[in-house]
Amino acid sequence: MAIEMLIQSIERLWQQVAGLNRPVVESRVPGVSASEVEAVIQGPVPEDIAIWFGWSNGVEYRSGQVQDDAALVPGYEPLSLREAMGVRESYEIGDPVLGDFFMPLLATGGGDFYAAVYDASLRSPRVAHAMIGGESGFVYESIEAMVNGFCDFYRTGVFFVSDQGTLEADDDRWVEEESQSGSTA
Repeated sequence: MAIEMLIQSIERLWQQVAGLNRPVVESRVPGVSASEVEAVIQGPVPEDIAIWFGWSNGVEYRSGQVQDDAALVPGYEPLSLREAMGVRESYEIGDPVLGDFFMPLLATGGGDFYAAVYDASLRSPRVAHAMIGGESGFVYESIEAMVNGFCDFYRTGVFFVSDQGTLEADDDRWVEEESQSGSTA
């Protein structure tokens, strides 16, 4: 049942983004199978991570595209499995929040990212936010909570399309809401 809820949440997020006519919807690369995820990671992963990459394997890059065109949420684009592995492999080992088992899901061009963090038990992962030059911290209790949080941010105007047509955020509200949810994660 929880898996169905995650799938519905991911579908709702992409529908909200489509309703805003965001270019990322047209450039979404179809997802990959759970077995492909496990082959790339070279081991088992929590089902939530397989579902995330089963919905989208990043975005197709096109001539003339700017980062905003690939953003699912302001500044952050969905990563392909290959890109996620690249981010994971380039990140400093020993981060006390990320630990040994994490998988980046969304990232900025500057290196910040949201990652599913799990352990050897393969329980449902929590979501951490990692910032280059900053501290990592848990911001959501699950991938589903992250997706639902983003849906709420669109619904309540924390995420919005500016008069110039770019995807923007009320950064103060975004940080505040995530810090509140992160304290319970």
